[in-house]
Amino acid sequence: MARPPEEPVTLKEVQLRLGVPQHVLIHLCEKGVVVPELGDTSGRGKRRAFSQRNVFELGVALALRELEVSVASSALFVRLLRSFERALAKAVPGFVLLEFLALPGAEFRLSVYDGRLLALAARGGALRKLLVLGVKLGRADARPTIERLAELPHEFDGRMEIDLVRIARRIEH
Repeated sequence: MARPPEEPVTLKEVQLRLGVPQHVLIHLCEKGVVVPELGDTSGRGKRRAFSQRNVFELGVALALRELEVSVASSALFVRLLRSFERALAKAVPGFVLLEFLALPGAEFRLSVYDGRLLALAARGGALRKLLVLGVKLGRADARPTIERLAELPHEFDGRMEIDLVRIARRIEH
């Protein structure tokens, strides 16, 4: 059964939900970190219109910004998050990221280990055991490949972690 069309979220609404100035959100859009799904400024008088997924992606980008992650890396992480969602949808029929994030007991984290491995780990709902996908970070022009990991790394010098469930719940309308 097809989902009803989504009601667009305006830039002003995103600003209020995320608590940041509009110019920060516009910068993230202009740098390609988040591409508005429901309307982009392609001409005079056109306004950005965001999906709920876009609002979540902006929340993730802002969390990365707080950790002083570069705009280019933030854009990569947001694209990989979309790839991860597509991979999960293949593994779990009917998987929808925003619905998963709202499940009681859901876990979903983005972690970077030693600046060389990005791991996305999820558990909850139809995912009975922890599912971990990783991407080796390297040259900016290298095409990243997602691979399934048996587990999260245990040995590392440093780790940056973002709780994606917490971000999603914080920015719900």
